[in-house]
Amino acid sequence: MVKEIIEKQDKKKRLQTIRKIVSMNSLESQEDLLAALREEGFVSTQTTLSRDLKQLRISKVRVRNGLSVYALPREGQFVPVPTLEEINQTKWRLNFSGNLMVVHTPPGHASMVAYDIDNVKHPFFLGTVAGDDTVIVVLAEGADREAAAKIVRDIVPKLN
Repeated sequence: MVKEIIEKQDKKKRLQTIRKIVSMNSLESQEDLLAALREEGFVSTQTTLSRDLKQLRISKVRVRNGLSVYALPREGQFVPVPTLEEINQTKWRLNFSGNLMVVHTPPGHASMVAYDIDNVKHPFFLGTVAGDDTVIVVLAEGADREAAAKIVRDIVPKLN
């Protein structure tokens, strides 16, 4: 009984440490993550780490430089740790063409933006199509462009 309690406490600390490591680093492999865990005082196997990642819903996402890194989930989406270059150089834009809204994002962000727009379930939005850095939002006939843009800007504050 005491051993089980200690193991649960150790697992909780290990999971918290994994979340901290992933949130603060761009790690490309489980080997890198295992090494970082060792530096924090946790010895783990690849099998255990895989189970922990699944439990924490941590997944790999592609970042601007084309690498795939581990990222934490947030409301069903995965958020990569942005690089300084991404923070300083990316531009978010929103434009219209007919009943299409075109949302430009940094590379790798379009699917997250599309997911958020789809989940608003507003009658203005019929659906989205996401590429790597562009989202096409199909607007309902007669939808108010400015109102639709405001809704999307509320979802994605980085848009200008």
